[in-house]
Amino acid sequence: MQFNHINHDKTKLLLFFGGFYTDYNCFEEFDTKTSDILFINDYSNMDFEELRYFDFTPYTEINLIAYSYGVWALNQAYLTKSLPPDINKSVAISGTFCPVHPVFGINERVFNIMLNALSMQTMANFEKNMLANSGNDTIKKADRTLENLRQELITIKSQSGECPMDKGFNFDTVILTKNDKIFPFRAQEAFFENHPHKIILETGHFPFFEFKTLDNILEA
Repeated sequence: MQFNHINHDKTKLLLFFGGFYTDYNCFEEFDTKTSDILFINDYSNMDFEELRYFDFTPYTEINLIAYSYGVWALNQAYLTKSLPPDINKSVAISGTFCPVHPVFGINERVFNIMLNALSMQTMANFEKNMLANSGNDTIKKADRTLENLRQELITIKSQSGECPMDKGFNFDTVILTKNDKIFPFRAQEAFFENHPHKIILETGHFPFFEFKTLDNILEA
């Protein structure tokens, strides 16, 4: 797991759990620098020790965004009591607590195909599908190696056995992506069926161009 503290000398902090394949580079253009950011990604291991011991005391407000498989990773942090106690606003985007699941996640057969065929070409195809129907066809490349991505998929699969429907982190807002080619919309919709504040977008897996900034997401 990687932790990248982007310091803008602000008193607000955004905790951002990125998805598979991503790092902060993919989202830098949406950062208006109104908050410091603690960007968390690379779930090739699920060691939350650095998060537990991070110094949150300088911040008067902490907000949270979890994207794609980061929604699952955030919930793992919550279940292991690794999150700061007072979070002002929280948003889940294009993911659930169940990364590999026949109803609430990506089908295991599809997941295994991606894992077993992982290559530079399949990752290029993944990025293309991630950005499909999302208002733009390019993002800044993540600084990730193929072996690191393979290990991330292995770890996600090995730790995604139970699907905690009745326990877990309670997001203020969930954003569901209807034309998603990565994380099926039907899975997002089924998992968050009873959530009181859902936003359904006619977009693909990477809906950030719809909002322009991370601040706008938190205001949704």
